Amino acid sequence: MDIGARRTSSHDDIDDDLLEEAELGEEGERELVYANVADFVTEHLAYQYRRDIDLAGRATTFTWCAQWWRHEEAVSRLTGLWRAWENLRTDPTTGLAVWWRDYADPAMRALFDEKGPFHGCTPREHSPKGIPLPLDPPPEGLFE
Repeated sequence: MDIGARRTSSHDDIDDDLLEEAELGEEGERELVYANVADFVTEHLAYQYRRDIDLAGRATTFTWCAQWWRHEEAVSRLTGLWRAWENLRTDPTTGLAVWWRDYADPAMRALFDEKGPFHGCTPREHSPKGIPLPLDPPPEGLFE
């Protein structure tokens, strides 16, 4: 998919009703732009977020792991971002503004954080330092 072509194309001359119909699938459900979270991250999100990231991992401002799919928290957060984007992209008024403010900015802030899920990793090497939260089992019958 040519990201540049998508960014420069204008839909000002397209009838909104026809566009709405074209986006609906056979069963009346809106068709997804991206088939899965991996497509969304590699074809869209990576181009939206341009940061000065030290490939050796020495920078303390932004942390990223190129193997993001190996981090459960990252997959969960990015899947949420993808699904929210697919839903909000069709709102012609504030949809994308809401997506950035309420979804993308907080989720990416958590992912980029130095002590976030990619702590220990670099853009070139997957070597996470985090461990699952320690847990004690709840008292028997507490949630019944």
